[in-house]
Order: sequence, then structure tokens, then C-alpha cells
Amino acid sequence: MKKSYFAWGLAAALFIFGPIGWRVLSWERTQSQTVDANQATAGAVLFSHEWQPRDPLCNGGDGLGPVFNARSCVACHHQGGVGGGGGLDHNVTVYVVQSPTGNGPVREGVIHADATTSKQRETLNHLDPALPALTRVQLAQIVNVNGGKIAPGRADRLGLPSHVQLSQRNTPALFGAKLIDEIPDRIIIAQERQQRLQFAMASPNTEHSPIGRAHRLPSGQIGRFGWKGQTGRLADFVQAACANELGLGNPTQAQPVSLANPGYRAPGIDLTQAQCDELTAFVAALPKPVERVENPAHQADASAGKGLFNKIGCVQCHTPNLGSVEGIYSDLLLHRMGSTLEGTGTSYGGPPVQSTPSVASSGPLPDEWRTPPLWGVADSAPYLHDGRAATLQDAIDLHGGQGAASATRFRGLSDHERAQVLTFLRSLKAPLQAP
Repeated sequence: MKKSYFAWGLAAALFIFGPIGWRVLSWERTQSQTVDANQATAGAVLFSHEWQPRDPLCNGGDGLGPVFNARSCVACHHQGGVGGGGGLDHNVTVYVVQSPTGNGPVREGVIHADATTSKQRETLNHLDPALPALTRVQLAQIVNVNGGKIAPGRADRLGLPSHVQLSQRNTPALFGAKLIDEIPDRIIIAQERQQRLQFAMASPNTEHSPIGRAHRLPSGQIGRFGWKGQTGRLADFVQAACANELGLGNPTQAQPVSLANPGYRAPGIDLTQAQCDELTAFVAALPKPVERVENPAHQADASAGKGLFNKIGCVQCHTPNLGSVEGIYSDLLLHRMGSTLEGTGTSYGGPPVQSTPSVASSGPLPDEWRTPPLWGVADSAPYLHDGRAATLQDAIDLHGGQGAASATRFRGLSDHERAQVLTFLRSLKAPLQAP
């Protein structure tokens, strides 16, 4: 009889605790891998290389282009050292074109700023014949820099028809990317659940409470890279950037097809998988940013500003630590930031995407943005997804939606306290020894 009770008890324990134990055993664990120094060194050469059409470093492909936004990785990623962010000069212009009737397919992609030949050059009138034959779109033609969207009374400087939308993306810094890559999905999902619990299980669709959502990709991964969290892994992010920004096709990402010459096909890929691995190793070797006050006389203000940053609620989204990664100041979740900060389009690289309106609406909303990590923010101006904010204070002032309450509390501080918060943010520096 005792054996029977024991067996039933064991079965009950396995039924209750078995799934929990299995989840614990099967949890993703942070698996930090050492970067191969030789690969990183080779990747540094590729990162700074200025690519040319039919470049000798390409492998049977056509080299740079046929459409591209820059001739090297470092041309965009250079602030605070190689691998940092960039200015407005290399912003990427993203488009979304709907059917004028609203019932047809939705097209989205990138208008590239340059091309290897005039035949390949993309212009706005490839999106709609009524638009000008303009290739390089300036941010000020789309939004009021430091002032949100262009006011309706000023009649869209580009005269965009209602079914064509343009937005831009500013170059992000890559410092500490390996640590972000190694954060287990479960940590990001736990952050999502924690925020929902904190606000009584309210929906992430709210524009009032800072409740983010993890971007679940079709692959099953959680997005952690890109302004819309559209990429899950660092290697994929690097290979998409090589293709889209430089026109360097590779084993996992084809070079973009020019809107002007969609029939063109490259003779082969431009980067081998080994070269892509070397570039990824270089980015993974970039050190994490540091928290450093350069003038010791400002240390007390920086410390006070850090406390105020927490007090006014900025840490709800700009979480100081995520899992084992310290000082990241991001939850890596998508948050709604209000209509002023809308930016449509999630397609990045490859041929332009066509989808039905219902499929297009299943991704991040126009005003949803992944919380950008603030580590290194002092050396990464301009700010926000398109660089419309020239200063840190401008960036705070433009926070809307789920960030509006913290921005309002910031404005409610005294002049001295606001200066202390900014002193803290200016202590979040690029790495001391960036390659």
C-alpha cells in the first residue's frame, strides 16, 4: 500500500512540477562565445574597405551596387570610433506605397541614395509618376527637424500623394552588439510580461502606459536589432546591411533590386559566408559603451541626474540592466511613441516587398519603435529613429505616446534638475578604446 501511495505521489509531483522542470532545463541560457581574433581582424579590413563596382574583394559578383547608400560600413558607422552611429548624411529613406483605392497590394522598401549607373538610379517617381525624379531625400523634406512632422498648412514639402509615405532611419551605433545578441529571448519576453503585470495587464496598444511588446518574427525569434526590432540575430543584421547599404549580395541576403531596372541580376554573390562571418566577428568584438564622467566636478550632478532619470520614469522603457547585460538602458521592446513620431515601413533589403493591407498591418505599427539602448548615447547624435532631434533635450521633448508622461515629468523638473539628467545622459559614452 505504501508503495502505491509513493507511486501516486511521484506521479502527481511529476505532473505538477515536470513541465516547470522541463522549462528550466530547456531555457535558453546566455552562451557567451569568444570572438575569433583573426576573424575580427579580417572583418575590420572589410568594414573600412571602400567598395567599388566589380571590386576585387568580391567573388564573381558585381561589387558595389547596383544601388547603394554608402561605399563602406565605416562611412555610416563612425561617431565615437569605428562602429559608432552616424549623422543625417547617410539616413536611409524608407517608403510605403498603398494602392490609391486602398484595396490593392502594399509596396514597401528603400529608395537608395546612389547607383553605379544612371540606368540603375532610383528616384521618387518610380514610386508614383506624380513625384519628382529625386534620389536623395533630405530629412527636412519629410519632417520638421526638432519639431515633429511637417504641419499640414505647410503642404508636404515633397507634395506626397496620400497613398505614398516616406520616413527615414538614422545610423545606429554597433558598440556592445554581441551582448545584445546573446540576451536570451526569454529575458526580453519576461520584460514584456513584467510591464503588463505592472499596469494591470493593459494592452501594449495603449498610448498612455509604458507597456512594450516583444517583436515576434516569422522565424520564431524575438527581434532585437533595428529601429523596428526587425532582426533577431547579429549575423542577420550585418548581412542585411551589407546587401541593402552597399549592394553586396551574400548567401542569406540578396542585393536590392533597383526600382529603375528590376530586370537586372548580378552574376553572382559579392560576399562569401566566410567574409560575412568575419564582418560579424568584427562587430561582435566592438566593446560595450561605458558610463564615464569626464570632468570630476560633474560627478555629483551625474549621480543626481541618474536618480532623477529613475524617479521620472525613464527606466520603465530604458531599463538599466537586461538579464546579465548591465548599463544597456533598454528593454528591447516595441513601444508606441505617438503620431508625431510615426515612421512607416519595416522592409529592409532585397526586392521591394508587396503584401496585402492585412499582412502589412501585422508588423510594428507606424508609431512603434524598439527602445534604443542609451549606452553610448552621448556620442551618437542626432537622436530618435530619423535623427530629427539634434540634442538630448530635443529628443526628450519629442517623446510622445508611451513616453509622454516621463517627458512631461522631465519638463516639470527645475532647470538645475533637468541639467542634472542631461549630465547623466552625457556620461553614457562610447567605449574608451573603440577600434
